[in-house]
Amino acid sequence: MKKLMLFLIVFNFISFATKAQNDGIFSESRPTVLGISFDYGNLLKHTESLRQIDDAYPFAIRLDWSKHLITQESWDFCNCFPRVGVSLAYWDWDNPEVLGVGIVPLAYVEPYFLTQKRINLFVRMGLGGAFLTQQYDDITNPLNESYSTLFNFMIVLGVGVNYRLTDKLNLRLAAKYNHTSNGGVRTPNKGLNFPSLNIGLNTSLEPIEFPSLAKNGKREPPDDKTRWSLVHFSGWSNANVGDKDKFYVLGFLGNYARWVGGRSALTAGTEWIFDYSRKERFTLEGSNAAFGQGAFLGGHEFWLGSVTFSQQLGVYYFKQNRSTDAVYQRYGLSYHFTKHVFAGFNLKAHLHVADFFDFRIGYVF
Repeated sequence: MKKLMLFLIVFNFISFATKAQNDGIFSESRPTVLGISFDYGNLLKHTESLRQIDDAYPFAIRLDWSKHLITQESWDFCNCFPRVGVSLAYWDWDNPEVLGVGIVPLAYVEPYFLTQKRINLFVRMGLGGAFLTQQYDDITNPLNESYSTLFNFMIVLGVGVNYRLTDKLNLRLAAKYNHTSNGGVRTPNKGLNFPSLNIGLNTSLEPIEFPSLAKNGKREPPDDKTRWSLVHFSGWSNANVGDKDKFYVLGFLGNYARWVGGRSALTAGTEWIFDYSRKERFTLEGSNAAFGQGAFLGGHEFWLGSVTFSQQLGVYYFKQNRSTDAVYQRYGLSYHFTKHVFAGFNLKAHLHVADFFDFRIGYVF
């Protein structure tokens, strides 16, 4: 789960890159690319409860449609020419009685580097849905603690090598990390985590020629190099206490961000979280402990126009009767409607296990 929100950047990248306009430096194009590929993976048993099921080696067949953005603005953004597109995959988890199968539609971005050469490199970042057929049931399917809902989220991060057979046909090989989760909507939610190898062919509907361009120099700093913000967030806890499996969570965050170059900023802040699953647990235990939690946060943000993508580590400085690790991760995506007002969502997780998603609104001073 710790990589989950890294792949939400795909939506900002798509919206940003597709706004590219021809500035006359070279002939821009956006050719359509079609592809077919195959995956073979190894399902990780990252918690003790998952070790009850047999070893599994999932495999998939995937169809892709994308646009290759050979534009000046794409080059200015990343010194690369990205593909942005969608895919549809059929996954067999190699354990039909317990894990079933999955249909996975995905949106993705693939920045391509060294495009003037016959062999070039790419990175794939994707986010989508996963429709899974064999959900957890305490009577009919008690071994499947990986997922308990029909619809789940799917995220993918990978690197690969692309070999240009012709100016239209390409052979590709990639290594990927894949993760599914329902984001804490219902328990159990251990997730499906599996690295995989991918091999495939793709072809463009027209010949592709890549220009030879010099790398961009240092980008200009933003007008405001610092941001002080106050945030309120609300969500639902991924917890199972007594006979309940859904609890309200709310909290407040004070955050400081400082631009450090390119599109990056460093952050520091503190948050207070009120998770009512902890209050329920303390009530059942007869404890008088406070259920609020306080933590310091530090991390990194990408400032991408009106969109901000953040990754942070939190360390609790106040959490009575702690039942989880002292350190956790946060991944978030937010949109600035004005210079001062923004909204978005965020995931809090302890290693591979999601704690909760929250929706948030904030004010920048």
